[in-house]
Amino acid sequence: MRVKTKLLPNSSFGWFCFGIFVSATALKIGSNSPGIYAFLFFILFLILTFVFLSPPKFTKPFERKAFFAILASLVFLVFADTNQTSIPKQAKPFFRSFLMEELKQSPLSLFERRIVLGLVTGSTKEIPKDFKELAKESGILHLFAASGLHLGIFIGALQWFGNFIFNKHRWISILISLGFGFFYLYVLNFPVSFVRAYLFAFLTLVSSLFYRKIAVSDLLFISSAGISFFLFSDFLSIGFLLSFSAVFGIFYLKPSLDRMVFPRFQSLWKENLTLTTACSLCSFPILIYYFHSFSYGGIWINYCLVPMAGILLPSLYFTILIQTLLPTVLSGLFIDWLWTPSSFLLSLFLKLFHTITFWERGYKVWKEANICYLFVSLFLIFLLWFLHRMDWNQKKYTNMFVVGMICLFFPSTYWIQDSSSHQNLFQQGKGYFSFVISDGFYLFGTCSPYKRMEFPNPITAIKRIEFESESCLQTVLRLKKKHKGVEVIWFDRNQSPFGTVLDKDGLQIQRTKHLGGEITPFLSLFRFDGNPKQITSLLGSLKETERAHSQSLWQGYLVLDFPPWKKKEAKEWINYQKLLGISNAWKILIVEDHFEIPLLHHLTNPKLL
Repeated sequence: MRVKTKLLPNSSFGWFCFGIFVSATALKIGSNSPGIYAFLFFILFLILTFVFLSPPKFTKPFERKAFFAILASLVFLVFADTNQTSIPKQAKPFFRSFLMEELKQSPLSLFERRIVLGLVTGSTKEIPKDFKELAKESGILHLFAASGLHLGIFIGALQWFGNFIFNKHRWISILISLGFGFFYLYVLNFPVSFVRAYLFAFLTLVSSLFYRKIAVSDLLFISSAGISFFLFSDFLSIGFLLSFSAVFGIFYLKPSLDRMVFPRFQSLWKENLTLTTACSLCSFPILIYYFHSFSYGGIWINYCLVPMAGILLPSLYFTILIQTLLPTVLSGLFIDWLWTPSSFLLSLFLKLFHTITFWERGYKVWKEANICYLFVSLFLIFLLWFLHRMDWNQKKYTNMFVVGMICLFFPSTYWIQDSSSHQNLFQQGKGYFSFVISDGFYLFGTCSPYKRMEFPNPITAIKRIEFESESCLQTVLRLKKKHKGVEVIWFDRNQSPFGTVLDKDGLQIQRTKHLGGEITPFLSLFRFDGNPKQITSLLGSLKETERAHSQSLWQGYLVLDFPPWKKKEAKEWINYQKLLGISNAWKILIVEDHFEIPLLHHLTNPKLL
């Protein structure tokens, strides 16, 4: 017995869209090859001749399907605009301005407003950089990107509300939800994942009006064909692949996992578990191929936060809508009360996010795409689909074996240290950077409370931490507690009141020198943030350090980490280095210009520079 999980289309129109999909894929892959159009037309002519002009060899249904596919390919090659240029999809300026004005009236803090703006507009540029890095390493950046999850929740909330009001006229509810959904799609400028989600919702809801159920394979091919025909620049993009891989896991792998994992147990917890696992497994090949990274902790972080986002987003939509409809007089009186539920849910979401990401995010980076892991993940995806397709996933021992393979796959690929694993000795963020040299961990600048910093994965164990900012105390003390036997040195030039207390707890306090003067006998590195009050002290430290090192291989670096409004001044420091009294023994670098590259060159080959 076979269940209905076919990969090929089910209807004639599905086969028509399948022809568009195949032609678009061939054209996208061979876009840089000369004569690709002539080659595709020649292939279509050969298929047409073989199927229809040769003696009868195929059945009538197959010939009908082939006819629709070939016709669609010709239509696509003749009429589709394939010369589109890919541009970043940002929300319409008027919509973003409208949201910013509404959020300014809310009682939310500036940080919370930026988070809400990122959630509603689906733009990662709206959220703070440190929070964005944390979300990326936690595997939940899709919550702050224009993903189909947002539009699905938006249309789903409208559909539920519409069915409650128009329970006897369901078509009105569908019309309202699809209309507002298209408007939401328009103001966000048609991001590819939103387009995919809207086509899914449109086809599913419209078919339900006629008491029809559209096949999953038709849903996938029709939506992908629509994107390839009208948005060819976004076809087979990373966003396209991630979006369709996630829904492929939901449609094809989740039913198989539902039968394998606690088959007699039905609950929302199990549904969320199988959903998260299927989406993570299907997105794994794309993430390690294109980004060479994967957040293993993102599996359980998504398990906890995605349901919470499903409650938070409708609350934000409803609150902004009510605030917009209220008169100005009433809005000023009730604005705090109006935002109370959403503010509470947002605070709960952020608190839960920081709590669960505090323990372990499991973010791993490879130097290049790990082909072995990629093929193993593809094999597991095919195996899950095939077992469900053939209805073989009802046997106890088969289920235990496959589930065991999946459970071992993620931990093993995380813990195995192969030659392609990237040892990231440099870390950088807004207002800080850090690196590891020998057995020392050096932390320059200020630390954000939203960035949970960890040691890199060096070959030798870290035995010493050196830092300079009081804002990094919490991070350093946590690392000291987690890694026993680590020596900590605080270069406290601002005479912090905590210095005396912490000196008794084993922290060494250095108040007369700058951090970085004695990294190695052949290397010194200072960071300067552009504070004019520190220029005299900095120049004195540079001269003192230079006099203390007379070795021919010694090299000094001055890294300029200026705020955005002083970036032009950083380049002037390089141009007027001698006028500032800085000798040629110091090499001035700007933190945005990949300062770690010349530093890495010096560490591997001191004579290179």
